[in-house]
Amino acid sequence: MKNNIKKYIPWIILVLLVASLGTWYYLSRRVSEEQLSQYESKIEEALDYEESRDFSMAMKRYYEAAEIVPKRVEAYDGIISVLIKKDKLDDAEEVIKESAKPLSNDDRSTLYKKVGDEYYSRKLFDKAYEMYDAGSFLGVNNPVLELMLGKTYLNLGEVSDARGQFSKAGYVGRDLEEANLLLAYIDAIDNTDKAKITLNSISNSDEMEIYYEEFRKTLEDLNDDKKFNATKLARVYINNGYPYLAILVLEPQREDMSEYLEGLYFLGRAYYDYGDYAKSIETLDGALTLGGMEGEIFWVKGRAYAFTNNLENAINSYDSAVGYYSGESSVALVEEYFKFLMENNQMLKAEELVKSLLIAFPSEVYLNLLAVELNYVLDETAKVEFYLSNLEELREEVTFVRNDEKDFLKWRIATLIDSYERGVENDSEGEEIAGIERYMDELFELDRYSPYYRYFLARIQILGGEEELAIQSLEQAIEYDLDYSVTEESLKLLSSLR
Repeated sequence: MKNNIKKYIPWIILVLLVASLGTWYYLSRRVSEEQLSQYESKIEEALDYEESRDFSMAMKRYYEAAEIVPKRVEAYDGIISVLIKKDKLDDAEEVIKESAKPLSNDDRSTLYKKVGDEYYSRKLFDKAYEMYDAGSFLGVNNPVLELMLGKTYLNLGEVSDARGQFSKAGYVGRDLEEANLLLAYIDAIDNTDKAKITLNSISNSDEMEIYYEEFRKTLEDLNDDKKFNATKLARVYINNGYPYLAILVLEPQREDMSEYLEGLYFLGRAYYDYGDYAKSIETLDGALTLGGMEGEIFWVKGRAYAFTNNLENAINSYDSAVGYYSGESSVALVEEYFKFLMENNQMLKAEELVKSLLIAFPSEVYLNLLAVELNYVLDETAKVEFYLSNLEELREEVTFVRNDEKDFLKWRIATLIDSYERGVENDSEGEEIAGIERYMDELFELDRYSPYYRYFLARIQILGGEEELAIQSLEQAIEYDLDYSVTEESLKLLSSLR
């Protein structure tokens, strides 16, 4: 009996050892209630800081939370959100690859999708693919990511791979409906009957009804005219963000479309959206010979030439486009063209554009704002004041949209501070201070997180000898400046104070 017991002693010891190690491992990795409470408190603080655009403090709290409980995703999700808002996508990628290693593959896949979605929204499809592919490679079930990977394949021209993604099992709800719709889009390229079957193979929700109904009606309207059919399909593809599908359906009809304006326009537009600017320009030139749609065609050509750094032809095309548009429909075009001219230091051309349009439309708020911006850059103080006075009068007559109101206040305050600074330098009394305060209050009420408000406040504080407060205001201006509109000026001013 004793010999039998002795024989089992080593096994008993081994079992006890394994059990002890297992208990130690579990206890060492268990998150205590106190740690969880601290973690949630840090996350709540971080969210409050992020909401108030104090991104530095938000990042600090998120990282503190991640140190307390490294295996929960909320902290890393917050870090990624802040980095995206601050346009630091490379840093966001690095966080997922390195700092977020303690997370589960499921959570890391979710983070990869988050960054991928941002690249996708910016039409940076190669980078979007890298993120979605990395998330998919982790081998977890993330159908939302798989759907976005398929949509990215479509935009990269990899239709077969896209079909494979959309055909995967595991999609439910809206994701299933969207995957099915995109399969129908692909089917329609060479088999519209199959596309109809695919489209009707599942029931769609109210949320997707507008997209399903649009494509159903398009398929029903098709007839024996191949050019017409291809153009109808291309319009849907382009409007929903899939220009490569438009190219696939239109290009085989190109020879027969030599006299078909709308077909050539959409093919040129599809090539532009896909990023093949040379083919876009070539195709649109053919469309111009047919007459009609000149405004739309020249606008796309202007953009295409701009992307190929052909300044002269871009200007000529934009000029032509503006000539064919009029009234409210031209606002987006004119603002785009004006921005292009300013970025390329074409001040005389910008002045010519704004002047000519103001003669025809002197009460257009956006044109007066463009005139203020141009003349401020040119240091034409009298002209700036003239157009600002026009805007003051227009404020009494019409309600400005929010961005126009913010732009007006920005330029009004900037000119008043400039004048006040000159008065201080000349030892004369600055009568503008009361006006500055009034407009500053209006800007703060309109947008308490305006980076311009903090930048202007810093300039006023410097004039009042409050340099420490100015430093704080400039740091806030940089924090709040998500589109980097005033960051450079703030950094210059900040360096002069340190």
